[in-house]
Amino acid sequence: MRIPFTFGRLLCVAGATVLGLALAACGGSDEAAPIGASTVTVGAGGGTLDGPGGVQVVVPAGALTAPTALSAAQSSAGAPALPPGSAEIGPMFALTPHGTTFATPASARVPYDASQLPAGETPVLMKTNGAQTGWDVVAGANVSATALEGAITGFSWTVVVVPPKLPTIAVQPAPRSLVEPAPATFAVGATGPTLSGLLSFQWKRNGVAIAGAIASSFTTGPTSVAGDDGAVFSVDVTNLAGTVTSSDATLTVTAGIVAPAITSPPASTTVAIGAAATFSVVAIGTTPSYQWQRSDDSGATYAEIPGAAASTYTVSAAAAGDDNARFVVRVFNAAGSVTSSAATLTVTAAPAAVLGRISAGGRFSLAVNAAGAAYSWGNDLASQLGDGAPDANRSVPGPLALTSVRSVAAGMEYHGVAVRSDGTAWAWGYRGNVDCAVGSVASAPIQLAGAANVVAASAGYDHTLLLRGDGVVLSIGCNHSGQLGRSGSPAPMTPAAAVAGLPPIVAIAAGDGYSLALDGSGRVWSWGRSDPGNRTGAGSSHVPGLPAGLTSITAIAAGAEHALALRSDGSVLAWGSNRNGRLGDGTEVARSNPTPTLLTSQITAIAAGGDNSLALRSDGVVLSWGINETGQLGSGSSTPGFRPQPGAVIGLTDVVAIACGAGPGHGLALRRDGSLRAWGYNNAGQLGDGTTTARLAPVAVVGLNLN
Repeated sequence: MRIPFTFGRLLCVAGATVLGLALAACGGSDEAAPIGASTVTVGAGGGTLDGPGGVQVVVPAGALTAPTALSAAQSSAGAPALPPGSAEIGPMFALTPHGTTFATPASARVPYDASQLPAGETPVLMKTNGAQTGWDVVAGANVSATALEGAITGFSWTVVVVPPKLPTIAVQPAPRSLVEPAPATFAVGATGPTLSGLLSFQWKRNGVAIAGAIASSFTTGPTSVAGDDGAVFSVDVTNLAGTVTSSDATLTVTAGIVAPAITSPPASTTVAIGAAATFSVVAIGTTPSYQWQRSDDSGATYAEIPGAAASTYTVSAAAAGDDNARFVVRVFNAAGSVTSSAATLTVTAAPAAVLGRISAGGRFSLAVNAAGAAYSWGNDLASQLGDGAPDANRSVPGPLALTSVRSVAAGMEYHGVAVRSDGTAWAWGYRGNVDCAVGSVASAPIQLAGAANVVAASAGYDHTLLLRGDGVVLSIGCNHSGQLGRSGSPAPMTPAAAVAGLPPIVAIAAGDGYSLALDGSGRVWSWGRSDPGNRTGAGSSHVPGLPAGLTSITAIAAGAEHALALRSDGSVLAWGSNRNGRLGDGTEVARSNPTPTLLTSQITAIAAGGDNSLALRSDGVVLSWGINETGQLGSGSSTPGFRPQPGAVIGLTDVVAIACGAGPGHGLALRRDGSLRAWGYNNAGQLGDGTTTARLAPVAVVGLNLN
């Protein structure tokens, strides 16, 4: 560092005396006196030069053979640069004439600023060498609190500095011995004076620098006997003063079976119903083996998963019953075993906008595209098309008078419901289906009171269920059978209200006078009509109850007088009325309790209508069963009049969603490319093909793509 000083410029005036000292003659020598210089002529008898800033030079007798004018100036002009890392802690002085030598060493006292001396540091006195090209330390200088005093043999620049010091290695890298393939870590403990600059490090292997190894410690990758045994590691520690090299540390690697250790445990994950969930573990050790285990009771007990013997495990299609399941993996070899921490699987309901993109009601149809535009077609007797225009059937899709729609639900008779992206719910058509005291119709959607944060809707015959994002079920409409989940008839203009007694719900289904709900544990709750034609008799008429035999359920569907449930293994259960074989168990026997159908695997979606049902297989094929008087089965023929066992709807592939209408019945299928197909009853144009002709096989819905 340089300490700034300001000096007045000395003027050469004949006969003048400055600072009480005799000035050398101006212009009389080959080197002009420095600015601010004090000058004294010293002869054989010696003398003392008291310079500016407190510098002093005492020349002993006999040091000079001839009188010499000696000058001292507080100046660094022309001086060579100090050694790198040196820090001045006082002014620099120029003693001239440079190169003057003494037969007997003179005593030089050079002041310094003690406040600039770092704690623990020792200052040194430095002077330029004889050639004035570099600096030498004045050996043996005495240190006081204000100055350093030492013997000099000639005149030059002089200054007090804190010199740079090499780093000190206090802790040397230690040799390491390990069993392959464990990594090895070497470390050094080093310090360096503050004024000597920050330390830097460079590790070497067998004398060759290791790229990027520039920290105080270095960790190798996995080691091997062949590649690493006997390798020697060292480190260069550098600061402004230079470099110090550590002692060598030798790595010894031996072969053997290394017990496994988990470096990255499986992580918890959240997926939607039907999506795949993959867990993975990263472990080190000699040829580790794996065994995944699962707990369905919050980690109280774990059971091995057959065949799950790799470092990853995938739940191929997460079901509601998988929610909160916990997974661990045991990693083992001949040297030992270790079990990972638990990873939790959280299963959420599939997005309502996907589940509700198409809906088939009582002789009318609804759809919403990916941009939130909704469409309706078919019967408009009670304004159930919701287009805001006078009642008029239409046989091709037209816009619904509502924007930013997330999902739609067509009622079994005369009303429709939509959920908007802002979480509000809207209804149109016969208002008595959402408020039994009102007999008018709404040709355009009206917002349902009491409904916020809604993510899904299901429209029954004369009531509607709404699912909130927090898993709460809301109900609105008529309550003659307790289908709203409460007692009594609601007063006029009653807002939607929560159904009491339910855990967090992930799916809902509204039928004719009854309701179903699916919770996150794969259980089904039901309330409303309890006669064998509709549902099981669990619970009282208006209090939700758990029907027997419904576990590990992933989807539910409520028809007019029958219901379906999809299990996590891809099989389907059915109960209720079995007229015309709508339960799909090969009979026409009514079932008061859930009964297995002939669908035992590979089913991913279900839909229940009036007298028929649909299922979607994992390969994109649609299956149908039940009544077939107007082509509801999509089999290409109206005979036989019904079919109690599932069969394929002809000509349909790559289907991703299905819907089944009430009344005489029609079907809708959404294909992966966004196109829609429809079949069955078509008296009001509900198939959307531009006609009112019943179709025995699927036809394209005109002018509509939902992608």
